[in-house]
Amino acid sequence: MEVIRHFSHEEHPMIFVKEFGGEGVCLGCNKSVCAPAYICSHCNFFLHKSCAELSTEIQHLAHPNHTLLLQKPSESKLCDACRRDCDRCFFYHCNSCDFDIDIECASKSNTDDGHQHEFVPIFQQIHFTCELCGEDRNSAAQVCRICQLLVDTLCTQMPRTIKIMADRHLLTLIYSLAKVIKEHDDHVFCKLCYKQIKLKYAGYYCQQCDFVAHLSCAHKNRIGANDIILSSIEEEGTIFKEGEELEELKHFYHEHNLFLSRNQVEVHHEHKLCEGCMQSISPPLYTCEQCDYFLHSKCARLPLKKQDPTHPHLLTLYQFGFHIGDTVGCNACRRLSHGFAYACLECNYSLDIRCCLIMKTLQHEGHQHSLFHAINSVQECNSCGEGPKGANGVFLCKECNFALGFECATLPLKVEYELDRHPLLLTYTAENDYEDCYCLICEKERNPNQWFYYCEKCDFAAHPRCIVGRHPYIKYGRDFTWPDHQHPLNFVRRTEDSRPCDSCGEIFDEDVAINCTQCKSFIHLWIECMKKFRIK
Repeated sequence: MEVIRHFSHEEHPMIFVKEFGGEGVCLGCNKSVCAPAYICSHCNFFLHKSCAELSTEIQHLAHPNHTLLLQKPSESKLCDACRRDCDRCFFYHCNSCDFDIDIECASKSNTDDGHQHEFVPIFQQIHFTCELCGEDRNSAAQVCRICQLLVDTLCTQMPRTIKIMADRHLLTLIYSLAKVIKEHDDHVFCKLCYKQIKLKYAGYYCQQCDFVAHLSCAHKNRIGANDIILSSIEEEGTIFKEGEELEELKHFYHEHNLFLSRNQVEVHHEHKLCEGCMQSISPPLYTCEQCDYFLHSKCARLPLKKQDPTHPHLLTLYQFGFHIGDTVGCNACRRLSHGFAYACLECNYSLDIRCCLIMKTLQHEGHQHSLFHAINSVQECNSCGEGPKGANGVFLCKECNFALGFECATLPLKVEYELDRHPLLLTYTAENDYEDCYCLICEKERNPNQWFYYCEKCDFAAHPRCIVGRHPYIKYGRDFTWPDHQHPLNFVRRTEDSRPCDSCGEIFDEDVAINCTQCKSFIHLWIECMKKFRIK
């Protein structure tokens, strides 16, 4: 025989019965008793099994900031939802706000898809903290007539569901994230800015992939209902099957068959680059026996189509760009480069493969903690001290206040430089930061807290820009044609002795120039200068 003592009837124990032949009214909900139920054998007291097992405390969407405690009926209380007396049924009560809601209203409105009540405006300007976003306001407000939730007018206009580029599913507006996320505040971060989320406030949430975002962050990343391809296939069109390693392959973008090499290969000239990523070649790689063509194995495995969290459409892999000399302009790092790129021609949006393939969770030698892709962040990069170059955000550390932009995250770790016979290594901290630090190329002072390239043997240190330039992945010496010029043109490095641009007459501040050896022309890598350029 099951016996309980319930808080609403502490005088006597109550006995569980599966069948009940008499008549009675449940003191929990004021409805007729039907089995199964708990009854008191000493007095006329009955409870449905469901009412006896109600949670003694809950988090409720109608009153998200405080815990509500279950109370027995009281003549002095009024339900803030239906405005009826709470004298005939259990209700939930907030000790801090004197908020009450009976169990019937609590069960009807406590759904996970957002607040069910209507807001009414307060036309007087007041100082308050919005109970949805948590921001302090000094303006007109709106209040829920049922639960007295005080909110900013803009927050009341947030849609119930929203589509964003960073997640495939619809996100749902949750008025109290503590209702659906069983974590502490210091463990939950917005997946768009990677700042902490206070669970007592509202946010957008996807239960399928546990994706959560601030209201404002989700709104910034929002897209139209018809703008996204909600495909379950993230990568398609790859040459390889999973776990497969081909000894010979025909790639999308090369006319001859490529052969796998697991050893360092001999190249016909120095600094030969992978045609995919424009970085120094290293095995395993694929080579062409008929021409001087090299492709890293990982670059050969790239899928033809890829979905990126910063763009609503599928991106397609291309072997050339759409700017001057087949360069690609990357929307993340704002560099021009040769090599493979993913692009959406419909939107004129492109990413070089270094930025497109960088992981959402980045492990970089320059920082001891994991870095997360914060799409909405505009925090300055700790490597160079500059803000984001593009609209794709930065990588942030959740442990400390460290940020890394796309341009610095994709810097080569080791480079060759003509003025030093040893490789220069990307270095993250200065050992002698108490001394003045200078770049030995531009002879200007360096910030000892910012990254630099360094040769320990020669004690040679320089800014990254001074070593690799603004566009380190340009293929110098590659000829290309231009409609307004009859001779082949190519890319060259600008030097301190370079003369002004022959098109606009201005002094160069870029590290790359366009050169014509036949007519000795020297032009900015700017589309405006190229349009004005004519052979004399």
